[in-house]
Amino acid sequence: MIHGFARALLGLFLPFILLIPGCSKPFVYPEDERSQAEPVRSADWIAVLPEGEIRRQVVLGCTPCHQIGPPVAYRKTLEEWREVIGRMKKIDDDLDLSLIRLDAEELAQWLAANAKLPKHGRYIATAKADIREYPVGVKTGFYHDMAVSAGRAWIADYFGNKLYGVDIDTGAVDSFDLPVNVAPGKPGGAHQIDTTRDGMIWITFTKAEQVIRFDPAKKEFKVYSGFEKGGNVQYFVMDADRYVYEDKDGGIWMTHFSRVMLSRLDPKTGEIKKYRTAPHPRLTEKGVHLYAAVADSQGRLWFTETHGNRFGMLDPRTGEVTVKDMPEKWAGPKRLAIDKDDVLWIPELATGKITVYDTRADKIVDRLTLPIAGDFPYGIRRNRYTGDFWITGSGSDSLYRLNPKTKAITIYRLPRRGAYTRTVSFTDSGDIWTNYASFPNAHTQVPFDAGVVIRLRPQ
Repeated sequence: MIHGFARALLGLFLPFILLIPGCSKPFVYPEDERSQAEPVRSADWIAVLPEGEIRRQVVLGCTPCHQIGPPVAYRKTLEEWREVIGRMKKIDDDLDLSLIRLDAEELAQWLAANAKLPKHGRYIATAKADIREYPVGVKTGFYHDMAVSAGRAWIADYFGNKLYGVDIDTGAVDSFDLPVNVAPGKPGGAHQIDTTRDGMIWITFTKAEQVIRFDPAKKEFKVYSGFEKGGNVQYFVMDADRYVYEDKDGGIWMTHFSRVMLSRLDPKTGEIKKYRTAPHPRLTEKGVHLYAAVADSQGRLWFTETHGNRFGMLDPRTGEVTVKDMPEKWAGPKRLAIDKDDVLWIPELATGKITVYDTRADKIVDRLTLPIAGDFPYGIRRNRYTGDFWITGSGSDSLYRLNPKTKAITIYRLPRRGAYTRTVSFTDSGDIWTNYASFPNAHTQVPFDAGVVIRLRPQ
């Protein structure tokens, strides 16, 4: 029998025991009263899958769109898995994403054999916050990103081709038709939405192959076309202050999901230039998934390849390109950030780790593990006002705050199961902003027939 003091120690330390890297055994959950009261979340479900390359490929294939496991995507039998994988493969093919790389039957059999729902979730000590949810848009929409500008939080509907702005004080919502060049009823593919330092809102459109700038004061759009067809305009290069990067001549840069290249847009002339990065030794160009990018103090552009499992650098001045493998296979580097010392903070979607790479010293200086086993961090953002980093706990219904000096991580739990997030925005008041970004939207269990923007105010 475990006596009181020993039981207290176990209750304190067991929740923070993580899977040892390289170990093939699944995570074992502590059986204490606090854990037994916790609901099962996606991260809990993933944590009990056998660690290894198949598990990581499952995470890389499914979690770019939504959580897996509870609350709605959980399956038990082989036939159930065959049905859902077939449906997901069709969506993957229809949207031309090339996310699910494993053979469908092999994947169905592996999940049927290994996917087990834990009895309960895992207790985690979380920090207090005042959280407000803002319903905005339609429930059938898909809202990939959000940004705050001009006193409003903005989201754009991937399929519905609408831009929504919700007043952060009153909750009042304005909506605007997005002038994308697509056939009626077809998605423009609104993807990233972020701001430049002048408060202008910029949006990438993966399906319309366009970029749009929106002036929130004048309510005016400017559309930029002429990007490479089939390239999937994906992600703006960001700077250390979490703004869309503008080079010394005012150029805006973006990645292409289906190409190993970046493009530069001159907002004044509309001229677009393409810069190739590097082919992958094993994957087709479309399968590399060149995803996010940041600019360092020298104007060099650092990018991630989520399925290519590399990160790299393009120097626009010289055309030099270098690429580096991630520390583990199928780690899945995703939305990275950069700090004022040109250090990269790279979230690994499939491992739950953060690789810290010093670009000046040209070496990995740290590799941090998130405190919730099975979590998949989609993005990391630097708070320009405090220097802290905020990480999306996309599988644990959480946001993490990371102190870059002490490496201490604070956990804030969001109020919904299925609270899948991709980005974090900041205001000078100290508020933290995000949105529920699952596709389908209904995977997040909310009482609203709408999309949802969230304001988190740490207490």
